[in-house]
Formats: sequence, C-alpha cells, structure tokens
Amino acid sequence: MTRRSFKEVALPVLGIGVLILVLPLFIPEYMSGLVTKMMYYGLFGLSLNIIWGYAGIPSFGHAAFYGVGAYTAGILALKTDIGNFWATLVLAIIATAVVAAILGIPAFRVFGVGAGATNPIYFLLVTLAFGELLSRLAISARPVTGGSTGLSGIPEPDLGFGITVSSQSYYYLVFAVLVICSYVIYRIVNSHYGYALRGIHDNERRMQALGYNTWLYKYTSWIIAAVFGGVAGVLFVYDSGTLLPRSLAMATSDIAFLLVIMGSTTVFFGPLVASVVFVGVEYIASLYLPARWPLIFGAMFVFTIMVIPQGLGVWVLGLWRRVIRGSA
Repeated sequence: MTRRSFKEVALPVLGIGVLILVLPLFIPEYMSGLVTKMMYYGLFGLSLNIIWGYAGIPSFGHAAFYGVGAYTAGILALKTDIGNFWATLVLAIIATAVVAAILGIPAFRVFGVGAGATNPIYFLLVTLAFGELLSRLAISARPVTGGSTGLSGIPEPDLGFGITVSSQSYYYLVFAVLVICSYVIYRIVNSHYGYALRGIHDNERRMQALGYNTWLYKYTSWIIAAVFGGVAGVLFVYDSGTLLPRSLAMATSDIAFLLVIMGSTTVFFGPLVASVVFVGVEYIASLYLPARWPLIFGAMFVFTIMVIPQGLGVWVLGLWRRVIRGSA
C-alpha cells in the first residue's frame, strides 16, 4: 500500500473504527443505542447497494429479506430452544438465501436479459409485491408469527463464551458483525465477480458478447444482497426486542432506498454515512415533531435528489481528498 492510498483509505477506516470502539465510554447509554441502530441500518443500505449500485438493479422489496432474517431470529428465540446468537444467525442466513433464491426466479423472468429486458418498472413492482405478500403472510400465520401484533418479548441472545449480554456488549457485537460483513461485501464488489456486475450495469449486451451469463450474475447478486439484508434484520430484532409485519413491507424498503440514494450508489461507504444522518434526523424528529415524521422522511428524499443527487458519500470522499492534498 502506498503512502497516499494509506492516507485515503486505511487511515480514515482505522480512525473511525477506533472512534466507534471508544465511543460508549464517553456517551450516555441511549446514544450508544442510536449508534447501534446506525450500524445495522448502514449494513441494510450496503446490502441493497450490491444489487443497485453495482449490478444496476433497484428493488422495492429488499425489506422482505430484512424481515425474513428478523422473523427467523425472533421465531427461533421465542418458539424453540435455540438461543445461541451464532446458530440463529446461520439459520437466518440460510432462510433468507432460500427465500431469495425462490423469489428471484420469477423476478428476473420479468426483468429479462440483455436486449430482451423489459422496463425496470415492472421489476420494481414485482419486488414491491413480494414484500407486501410476505407481510400479509406474516399477518395470516398468527400461531407462528404473532399475526398483526407481531412478536414481542424477544429475549437477549446468548453470545456463548460466557459473555453476558448488555447494551454495551451488544453494541460491540453489532460493530463486529458490521466490520466482518462490510469487509466481505467490499471484497465481493472489488473482485472479478464485482467488476463483472459493474460491466453488466454499464452494458449488459457487451458482457453477453464476452461470454458472461449475465442472468446468473444478477440472480446470484440478488441472493448475496438478500443474505446481508437478512443479517441486518437479525441485528435489528435483537436490538428492538419486538417485530411487526411492516418490517417486510414497503415502509422498511423505503429506508434502504433512502440510505442508498442519500449515501451514493457509486461510493462503497455511502450508505453508512447516510445511516448516521438518517438515524440522527429520525431521533430529533421523534423528540420534537413525531407526528410529522412521514413528511420529514419524504422531505429527505426530495432534498437528496435536488441538492445532493450524487449522494453524501461523494461529498465526503471529495472533502477527504481535498484534506489529503492540502496536507501533501
């Protein structure tokens, strides 16, 4: 790694990592809870950006996988003897991958391939329908999912290794999962596979001419994105202790959509930056204007599109590079 690349990449990552590690020592407990929420929302946004920013496939149904992961963890915690966090996480990943694999077949049949691709709006509507369908399924399967009242009283996870769960230990658990998942996602999108997704995003017909099975690349990226969305759902349900069917529906997908738009589809860490802003604004609104939150949420979309269409990630990256050049 060159000195410049160290300053541009490794230095800010290490600095932010150290800051997050020591932050609970200097802030009240409720602020640690907000940072925890920022972290798993950031992972939620990163997961959607795999298919949107890199493969060029926006989806209105990404909350379906977030909800599947959350419901799997919640049901296992309440209805079975499986209380270990790591076992629950693995089972939630498997469940999310299976659901994504099943839903992806009709979704990409609608989307089409290359010159035969249909208008992407049909794909968006189909993914929206998937989220609403699973939401209605969660309401109807009352004995398992709790119906419209959802699940409540979800116990704290057993982390094993003699670790007692507290708000602080859970904070560090979420941070560790975020770091691992972010690294894995970064490696995926910067691998040969990730560059193939970018090529499909830019010119799918050319990638087909080069011999790439573009349908398979898009289909597998859909499953990979779903898995990380499911992990974010698991982190969410153990943090909140409650779960409602709306976690599978459009309202939750809107959050991921906003995180990607606000953060930037072209900068890897963009959704993480956007999650900090989003959770901060949501918290302030809950204190002073709770009844106006839907209006504020919509205004954030409008502000992002009109004022910072390239996203906060581009702005932050440009600012940091100017700082580096100034120091040089």
